[in-house]
Amino acid sequence: MKPFTGIWLFDHQRSPHGTQTNPILDRCAIVPAGEALQFHIRSQAEGQPPQRAHFSAIPDGQPRDLSGGRVLVCAVPTPSVLVTEIRQGPATLHVARREVAGNTMTVHESTPGQQPTVSVYHRCPIKQVIVYRRDLKMRKGKIAAQVAHAAMRVLLQRGDAAGDAMQIALTPAMSLWVQGRFTKVVLSVESEADLLKIHQTAKERGVPTALITDSGKTEFGGVPTRTTVAIGPATADEIDPITGRDGVVATKLA
Repeated sequence: MKPFTGIWLFDHQRSPHGTQTNPILDRCAIVPAGEALQFHIRSQAEGQPPQRAHFSAIPDGQPRDLSGGRVLVCAVPTPSVLVTEIRQGPATLHVARREVAGNTMTVHESTPGQQPTVSVYHRCPIKQVIVYRRDLKMRKGKIAAQVAHAAMRVLLQRGDAAGDAMQIALTPAMSLWVQGRFTKVVLSVESEADLLKIHQTAKERGVPTALITDSGKTEFGGVPTRTTVAIGPATADEIDPITGRDGVVATKLA
């Protein structure tokens, strides 16, 4: 199932079915969950509110009940092809054939009474970016500790602890990240204002974020001081407009 998992973004330029039917926003997250695959689909047509759909499928070719007398069949006929089919009685309501080659997924969809469509998607990298203040001139060990605090908190703050166990509500991107390469990037900014702007922009755009305020006991003369912020795990197209080369503030690779 590994070739199919990831965050897939609709590629307008490479999709041949015409701009009239192209959505403004279309992304599909395919996340492994045991023997099943979870599909999280978000799309938005011009002038319409965003639409979201979520479903799980076990790719073993066996029909499984959906609502309204429908069944879902999911199969992997070859290692690079994933097919989902919705049926109701003897009728086929919808078929989606996903063919993956590297970081490109081509989706052939057909629905009775409608023209078949072909859509091309590319897999978007998932990462976490942690930013610290270089104007504080922290020791290297202090920087490492603050970066670690931020990287952990952005996940742990979503958790619900009960005794010695914790459940963390992960986004699809987070789930793929913790099961994948754990990509992290550490950057620096020149001021507290820059740090806060990154944090606020991420919050406004719905990107997971955590701001760390150090107690000041070992540095900063006992004054609580904002030191670092983490954004993500999220997709590069969400993070880069905040901390990338053309982001909301100037950053440097640490």
